[in-house]
Amino acid sequence: MITTGAEMTDSAESTLRAAGWRVCNPSDRSMLPGGEAVRTPGASGEVLYLLYVDHELAGVVAVGPSTDDPEQLLAKAEAQAAPLAERHGQRAFAKRPLPFRYGTNGAIWCFRNVLDGEHLDGSTAPDALPGGARSRGVFAPHQPATVARWMREAQRDPQAPTLRARLRQLPSVPLDHKRLRSAQYKAIKGLEKSLAKDDPRALIQMATGAGKTYTVVQSSYRLLKHASAHRVLFLVDRNNLGKQAFTEYHGFQPLGSRQPLHQQMPLKLLAGGALADSDKIVISTIQRLWCKLAGLPVPGPDNEDFEEKEADRLAGKTATVQYTPELPPDYFDVIVVDECHRSIYGRWKPVLEYFDAHVIGLTATPIAPTFAFFHKNLVSSYTYDDSVADGVNVDYDVYKIATKITQQGSVIPAQTQAVHPDGTVEQINTVLAKINKLTREQHWAELSEDDPYAPQEINHRVRSEDQIRTVIRTFKEKLFSEIFPPVINPETGEARAREIVPKTLIFAQRDLHADAITKAVREIFQAGDGFCRKITSKASQPDQALADFRNKPGLRIAVTVDMIATGTDVPALECLIFMRDIRTWSYFEQMKGRGARTISDQALAKITADAVHKDRFVIVDAVGVTEHEKVDARPLVRDNDQPLPSLERLLRACAEGRPLHANDTATLAGRLSRLRQRLDEETLAGIERCAGGLSFESLVSGLVQASDADRRATVRTEQGAQAEAAELAEAVRPLAEREELRAALLEAATHSWLLIDDISQDQVLEARGLTDEEEAKATVDDWHAYMNAAEHQDDIMSLWLAFEDRRPPREVLRELKALIKKVRATRRQWTEQKLWKAYVDLGIARDSPRRNAGLVEFLTVLRFELGLDGEEFRPYRSTVEGRLQAWLARQRTAGVTFDEQQLEWLHRVMGVVAANATIEVPSLDKGLCAKAGGYGDFVAAFAGSAWEPEELVDELDRELGA
Repeated sequence: MITTGAEMTDSAESTLRAAGWRVCNPSDRSMLPGGEAVRTPGASGEVLYLLYVDHELAGVVAVGPSTDDPEQLLAKAEAQAAPLAERHGQRAFAKRPLPFRYGTNGAIWCFRNVLDGEHLDGSTAPDALPGGARSRGVFAPHQPATVARWMREAQRDPQAPTLRARLRQLPSVPLDHKRLRSAQYKAIKGLEKSLAKDDPRALIQMATGAGKTYTVVQSSYRLLKHASAHRVLFLVDRNNLGKQAFTEYHGFQPLGSRQPLHQQMPLKLLAGGALADSDKIVISTIQRLWCKLAGLPVPGPDNEDFEEKEADRLAGKTATVQYTPELPPDYFDVIVVDECHRSIYGRWKPVLEYFDAHVIGLTATPIAPTFAFFHKNLVSSYTYDDSVADGVNVDYDVYKIATKITQQGSVIPAQTQAVHPDGTVEQINTVLAKINKLTREQHWAELSEDDPYAPQEINHRVRSEDQIRTVIRTFKEKLFSEIFPPVINPETGEARAREIVPKTLIFAQRDLHADAITKAVREIFQAGDGFCRKITSKASQPDQALADFRNKPGLRIAVTVDMIATGTDVPALECLIFMRDIRTWSYFEQMKGRGARTISDQALAKITADAVHKDRFVIVDAVGVTEHEKVDARPLVRDNDQPLPSLERLLRACAEGRPLHANDTATLAGRLSRLRQRLDEETLAGIERCAGGLSFESLVSGLVQASDADRRATVRTEQGAQAEAAELAEAVRPLAEREELRAALLEAATHSWLLIDDISQDQVLEARGLTDEEEAKATVDDWHAYMNAAEHQDDIMSLWLAFEDRRPPREVLRELKALIKKVRATRRQWTEQKLWKAYVDLGIARDSPRRNAGLVEFLTVLRFELGLDGEEFRPYRSTVEGRLQAWLARQRTAGVTFDEQQLEWLHRVMGVVAANATIEVPSLDKGLCAKAGGYGDFVAAFAGSAWEPEELVDELDRELGA
């Protein structure tokens, strides 16, 4: 529908009024302070609105009909900015062309602030982007109060008049190793470099446990303090993550400041109530923020399960937003989205795009939609393997528990036999309980025939009571003998067995499954409710339960579904039990990361009294989760010999990312429409929760519209075949992106009841961990395969030549680091630490520590595999020692001798090279060399010798290094 210019003017004026501007004709202007938008005709058909702030003319809006391009209308506003300022003379802001310029067709607004690329006097900023300030789309014009603040800021600092100008002039990040790890420092540097380029979105990938939140707390402070950002929003999708972030911000003490951050910059956790103008850092769930923008009441802090249970029940059903004066689009300058691998690509996306703000994403596991949303602008990457190599996180071991029912399924007999005392046999019909998955209503059902079930049906259609008990019983039996075996005291040689159950988290398939596991744990461990608790969004006081699990020694085992699966810190956690399978790589990495946190020995002992040191955690795999490849989006159901039902086939196509043709889309709409007629309200509510608030009707109507033949023909004619395909893809997108929605639909279509099998008896097929030797052999074999692959021969040969030619050590180290980077690109789990441990466990690197390996140990392994040190494995230190002795021998032959003090310094230098593969003059002022007097004493020791100190350092670097 094409609207007239008058209608578009009405729409634009309505939006201006909503933003706080008084719209009037020139003759109707008032003398009141604030903002006025004065209507005047443009030069070529558009309507102009002159923006006055406290009687100063500061901006202009060009409005045209709906068919006009907002960017072209912005160009018309640009063309009028200088003449208008000249015409109004003294009344024009800073006596310059109007800096705040908008173009709109009534529906879409385009904005440009020319001060982003200029000084206030109109001169070009030397650090500005080529071509000057960049225009951007905005939801609505900025409020007069915001424009007034911008004007004051420009006058206060004419050389950096806007936020974007100040972002280009941030002071260097202080390299404070006591407060910032290297990865955090690099992340902040990368982010600020991106902000200086005015990138609207930036993504930080940082391993779980590596300090993502602390990184962004530091960054928030720098942006507020040094760039004068007005307000920062930290956005989460779960209530407990918001509370964690609040604690992190609240406890932050800026470097060199006597006051904590929250006393300098007021901190607000949005949980009902109004926001204050003084709030500088706001933490909110995206659900509560949406309520604000949709005109809905925001639940108070006592409604802790709102995010999980209630958002979809509110009126509106989708994340549509409206102009909200209390929370205008210019309210935040920066938005940080935590755990951004989820939530932001579906129904919540309009919430983010409402605000005129830079968006920063944090995640440990970015997937394809993550990169797409952030325009592939990855400003920093720090993987789990990097964090293990740096000692930021701990590595893990795997212990496998395989049972017959888990791997093969079972058959529930329709009849069982009872033998009476007199020897007679009676056939008894099998009667089993079945539980409604949503209401928990329990019925009893008599089997009319044997009921076989496959492994894939466990905890979907059937729950095996003995399968759960067998896994938990085996875990208990093996816990202190094999999973956490006795520790040998290196001083006495005595073995000390642990007795306290390590903090353990069990991942269940669903809430009913979690109930059954919790019950089994309490029975088998002969413990009460305080020993094991279910912690899910449906449990009682989940936040308090999580705090108890994190801090209280008595609560040893927690059972969860999703609530503690991502983003939640429990540093004392030492064991994860997977009783549900995960096919998605990113989700498995997030779940695995719950155990990766480091913790001090003292803090660990407070929670687990007989634990000495956390240098690993254990994954107990009861479902084969560690044995198969993971993908970013997995098929819902595996291939089998059975023909797939139509709905199942279509949902599977959505999961695999295959585009649906129009006929398939229409069929899918029909199947779902018929399914809707069979759903009760509770089942429907559960499906809509999985859809993130999208109503069932909206889902179906979107499919119907996209597959309508007449509509498709119109779109294809007016916009092309690509637009037609895009509409089909958009309609299917909720099903393609949400695994839980597909699962809920399929489950509702097939069964809403869970059959309880308490007859089948399970048995353990295997319970063991990978031996060190098995794991080591697999790692070394993998390394050999990499080295011998044809596509890697150039890299390997280049390094071999570098070693043979004795190139400068720093040059060799650059090539080594490049090789490590290439290996990690193809082997997600590979680290120098893991490779070194394998050589130790196989007895190749004898008498060496198994952990804390780095570049030097990798160098040692590489020299051994290339045959550079003969057939025997030579620790790098031994190689360096031999080189030093050979060099000293050559010096003696040349008539150069060294006294005792000089020899001591030469051995210290050798130690530096053995630890770092190279040495530079600054190295002499670090570590043991610094304790011996540093470079000054080194120079004094060799005063009057045949060697100048700096020449000697270079000589030793060449002779001993790499």
